[in-house]
Amino acid sequence: MSTNEELVRVTRVEPFAKGFNDPATGFMAQTLGLELTLDNGDTFTLVNIPSDVAYAIYMLSSDEVPPRRQSIYTFLANHEDFKDLMRRTLKRIVIDEFDESTGLYTATVEFGDSNMSISIKMIPSHAIFLALITKKPIYVTRKLVEMEKEWRRGEGEGGEGERQG
Repeated sequence: MSTNEELVRVTRVEPFAKGFNDPATGFMAQTLGLELTLDNGDTFTLVNIPSDVAYAIYMLSSDEVPPRRQSIYTFLANHEDFKDLMRRTLKRIVIDEFDESTGLYTATVEFGDSNMSISIKMIPSHAIFLALITKKPIYVTRKLVEMEKEWRRGEGEGGEGERQG
């Protein structure tokens, strides 16, 4: 696991939708993502996140009433017993891996109490959801932040579509 010196803390998580339109063919598409604001002033972007996770994260920061027909995410976000249990055991999440062959990030989710300590690998957007509902810290490794900065400098606007959360 990464030491604290190698980590940058996330201070804000903002879901977004980005549309694409090809006027020549009429093809339209949309991708959903999360923009993470970091405590050093940088941003870190995850794209192609599942729509149900994006919506659940959006609901956490909105005044909208959860729908009558809820997803597992909206249910868990409003279930106080679940959140209390998670608050007692969830320590932090760290987005710490990028697989170049698949274009996917991975997050390590650290759990523990006085008797045990375990880490599991998760889809970053799912891990971020857990951290948000429990108000636990989210980090990104400095290495991944620097890697994304290089991609932005080298590829411009279109390059982020390969990296998925």
